[in-house]
Amino acid sequence: MKRFALLVVLAAAVACAPPAPAAPATNAPDDVAAVNALRDNVMKAYGAGDATAVGKLYTTDAIAAQNHQPTDTGRDAIVKSATGLFSAYNVKLTLMPDETKTMGDHGHDWGRFTFTLTPKDPAMPAPPMDEGRYLVILRKDTDGQWRVARDLGNSSLPMPMPAPPVKKDGK
Repeated sequence: MKRFALLVVLAAAVACAPPAPAAPATNAPDDVAAVNALRDNVMKAYGAGDATAVGKLYTTDAIAAQNHQPTDTGRDAIVKSATGLFSAYNVKLTLMPDETKTMGDHGHDWGRFTFTLTPKDPAMPAPPMDEGRYLVILRKDTDGQWRVARDLGNSSLPMPMPAPPVKKDGK
């Protein structure tokens, strides 16, 4: 009888347990559209040279690791880096997505980029245009906005090599 009572209590406990949480929405159309808009806003902010606008597109704890640059940790560091860039150059950034996925409040955007810098000082030579691949890890922030949490850029162009040394005999 004790076993039967125990089984009844266990059955009641299982029946009253909350259901397993539903799986987060995957590639919800509104989320994908918001990520597409975020990507467009990144290009606009860089094109406008607006470091504050760039910073608002990143989470407060974001990390940006771009090719041949120090890693920027935190929104403030990202804004500081962008401010330095925009003080010397006009920027044209083009992002071409190859894969955009969301799942709940996380997602990623993977694609290709081109990056052109035009010096604001006409006496300064223009650095070469860059192109490559990017991967950003995205997070829907507490205010419901999608932001970049991790930003990785990788140039697909070879690193410029220094000119060979000139020999003393001119050869």
